[in-house]
Amino acid sequence: MRHHHHLYQTENEISQQKRLFRARIYFALAFAILFFLVLLGRMTYLQWIGYNHYHSMAEGNRISVEPIPAVRGRIYDRNHILLADNQPVFVLKFSKDKIEDITETINRLHEILPDLPEQKLNKFEERLKVSSKYRPIYLPYTLSENEAARFAGNSYQFPGITLVAKLKRTYPFGSAAVHALGYVGKINQKEYDGLNESRYAGTDVIGKLGVEKFYEPVLHGFPGLQQVETNARGRVIRKLETIPAKPGKDIQLTIDIRLQEYIEKYLNGKKAAVVVTDPKTGDILAYISSPGYDPNLFVDGISQTNYKKLLSNHNRPLINRVLNGQYPPGSTIKPFVALAAIENNIISPQKQIYDPGFFEFKDHRYRDWKRQGHGLVDMNDAIAQSCDTYFYELSLDMGIDLIHDSLYPFGFGHHTGIDLFNESVGILPSKAWKKNTKGESWYKGETIIAAIGQGYFLATPLQLAKAASIMANRGEVVEPHLLKGMDEPEKEQIPIQKIRNWEEVIQAMVDVMHGSRGTARQYARDLPFKMAGKTGTAQVFSLNEAEYDEENIKKSLRDHSLFIGFAPVEKPKIAISVIIENSTLKAAPVAVDIIKYYLTELHDEN
Repeated sequence: MRHHHHLYQTENEISQQKRLFRARIYFALAFAILFFLVLLGRMTYLQWIGYNHYHSMAEGNRISVEPIPAVRGRIYDRNHILLADNQPVFVLKFSKDKIEDITETINRLHEILPDLPEQKLNKFEERLKVSSKYRPIYLPYTLSENEAARFAGNSYQFPGITLVAKLKRTYPFGSAAVHALGYVGKINQKEYDGLNESRYAGTDVIGKLGVEKFYEPVLHGFPGLQQVETNARGRVIRKLETIPAKPGKDIQLTIDIRLQEYIEKYLNGKKAAVVVTDPKTGDILAYISSPGYDPNLFVDGISQTNYKKLLSNHNRPLINRVLNGQYPPGSTIKPFVALAAIENNIISPQKQIYDPGFFEFKDHRYRDWKRQGHGLVDMNDAIAQSCDTYFYELSLDMGIDLIHDSLYPFGFGHHTGIDLFNESVGILPSKAWKKNTKGESWYKGETIIAAIGQGYFLATPLQLAKAASIMANRGEVVEPHLLKGMDEPEKEQIPIQKIRNWEEVIQAMVDVMHGSRGTARQYARDLPFKMAGKTGTAQVFSLNEAEYDEENIKKSLRDHSLFIGFAPVEKPKIAISVIIENSTLKAAPVAVDIIKYYLTELHDEN
């Protein structure tokens, strides 16, 4: 009985297990069918609907983010004439990761574009080999329309090279004002290492010199980004998303390009430096370091041949004479020394001294430029006729440190504050300066020649222009600058107790130009306004006077001619410094002509 019951239970259990097993099979089968359907659907989608998309992906399509370079800010002169512009050009962009054999590619490229300079190509090939794989690099060569068309027709042969339109910096006035403007050029490794990489994405040029370099952060702007889809050969198929670039800011300079060109044509490539300023504001109206050179040569990277030509030119066009030319200022400093002497009661302006043509001190004769001497001279005569002996005698009563302390506020011996990098500061000698630099004590004989701007004394044309401006302003100090509308710092005033002293010295400078015995009187005869000035000569080296015969000495050894001045005297609108190297051309008539041109032809409009 018990046994039977046991059998019945077992049958029941078996049918329950079968049901469970069947349910599991159905479930597994349903799951398998569902899974198969999903697979089938996905396959159908891949095969039919998504074919194009995935086929092109399989072909090596890429979605990449490309930088959009910012348009560089333009540079204008004070009258809104364009001095630095951007011009659309065709260039070749190389994506190194898509180029299999660099040398072979470059050789093939040269076959279809035979005008590409070989030297430039070789240099570029070296650069391409060591550059980063993921940073696109541009061939520094502007393609003509013809070349662009020829490349476009053969582009299928060059995976990884794309023809792109780019903006290239151009300088419409060529060499005019090049030493103030500077230029842009290719970013080198040293510059690249110090850059914020994201800000320079898509750009391979940077300001190298002058205003282009000083105002680089303002002119450069911020790059944008675009997401693009490219195929295996690096060609863009479609653009997906764009963040536009922020263009650089345009800037306006204080320079008047008409005055600038007038002076450059006038100098005709002679070795010279001229700075013209508006003494009220410190605006630099003209900035000439002559000879100049064409900045357009540097934008794509200058060729070895052209660079060698510039380097070996004995007139040294690459030197920025205004900023870095350090010259003995000669007699141009006499008005400043005289002002210090009368202000510190070393001498009265009326006191006369006798000049026999030389000054004797400790068995040494310090000669005056005028052999027979000037006879009896007071301060006015000493400046107007540039009498050395007067200043030799004066200097010993003053001492070098008083000369130093009085000339320092006029801008000698330190930076002028101009908005350019690497300004030279010249030398304003003093006892401390000599001890620090030479480790020696100061001799009185050195004071004698320092007082007429020789010996250790050195100044730049820019410092002389600043000093002339301060004199024109009767002691109000302005900083020379090239950016128009700069915030004026609080104006300093050089403290002179007796205001009369300014007019004493300025009158003597007027007599240089208009006095009966002034050193520049023959150049200022028919001027419609009154001008103040001071001539000077810088000895390039000392020859025994008996041997000094200007015509027979090699031109490069001749003295430099200098001039500083301002006009009109009562309310100066223009101040100037001129230095002409080793030349028979004198600085004074050059300055007179420039001032005349500015005041009579240009200033009415400004």
